[in-house]
Amino acid sequence: MNIVTVHNLHKTFGKGENAVHALNGIDLSIEKGKFTAIIGSSGSGKTTLLNMIGGLDTPDEGEIIVDGISLSGLKEKELAVFRRSKVGIVYQNFNLVPTLTVRENILFPLSLAGTTPDPVFFSELVELLHLQEKLNAYPHELSGGGQQRTAIARALIARPSILLADEPTGNLDSRSGQNVLGLFKLSVEAYHQTLVMITHNLEIAQMADRVIRMEDGRIRR
Repeated sequence: MNIVTVHNLHKTFGKGENAVHALNGIDLSIEKGKFTAIIGSSGSGKTTLLNMIGGLDTPDEGEIIVDGISLSGLKEKELAVFRRSKVGIVYQNFNLVPTLTVRENILFPLSLAGTTPDPVFFSELVELLHLQEKLNAYPHELSGGGQQRTAIARALIARPSILLADEPTGNLDSRSGQNVLGLFKLSVEAYHQTLVMITHNLEIAQMADRVIRMEDGRIRR
């Protein structure tokens, strides 16, 4: 069963001679419950594609369906609801709120949505990601791996349909990166999550169920 279907996706930034064709007719299906890695050189369109799937950007042409929802024509408020309820996003630079504790950062998406956390799921999640002793710490008091584990917990707390990760180990040393990747895979398996990850690391890509190679805004077959 496919959780993401993308058809004839086009996106251009700029105009005239300065135009950059980030996506040139992408067709793609992503299977539910699988780990998909997207690889390619800088400027190949990887992040643009990920942003489209996450409802963070809109295409010039084409259709995106995520978990049965067509993103075409959705207004900004509707896209915001979609992102909160269906998508968890993990960034390379963590994007944690520095003035909030680890606990508050994890629960932040639920606070925005005005929903009450499930205490059993919260406890299970922080235990899985080894954050039990860090809940009252602030981001600057954590290692890079600790910050990234917090970002993963925040992305998972609302039980999204799909987890999107843009170079999530890019700012970590090799050992921390491998540990975080292991926790990604463990959380995906534990919660039957769908993970789509951009990476330049071929070792990480080889751990995925499927590898998609992008080049010049197209998927290389």
